[in-house]
Amino acid sequence: MASYDIIDGVRVPGLTLTKNQVLHGTHRGSITVSGCSLVIRGTLQGSLSVENGGEVLIEGTQQGSTNVSGSSTVEISGKCQGSTNIGADSQVIIQPTGRLQGSMNNYGKLIIRGVFGGAYNGSGHTAVEGAGYIKEPRVENGVHYYEW
Repeated sequence: MASYDIIDGVRVPGLTLTKNQVLHGTHRGSITVSGCSLVIRGTLQGSLSVENGGEVLIEGTQQGSTNVSGSSTVEISGKCQGSTNIGADSQVIIQPTGRLQGSMNNYGKLIIRGVFGGAYNGSGHTAVEGAGYIKEPRVENGVHYYEW
């Protein structure tokens, strides 16, 4: 079954990329990157799935869930806002200027040179390098708040 998004009440098919692309401006809806590279210089408002050795560089902003699998890599030098899932053979690298905000399910490799803030789960490898750090939440009545 093909994936789709609901945008402004309209059913829109997800976009699958199999050739290298650069995203400028704003794209609303999900993107799957399969075996190629995508550079996000603008804003992606939707889910991002990276598979089959795909590579994504987020220089702008990604707002939505991110799934990384199949020996793929996501590198963040901008902002990534949403839950992230890293598969066993894949990695996410947060560069010094990068921020990853959202829950993390890590069964691959997470390298933090910038900032990560969010709930964490998984048995994957996590390395904090250079001036990178994990942001601590403010807790009120058992609720975790991350202030950016």
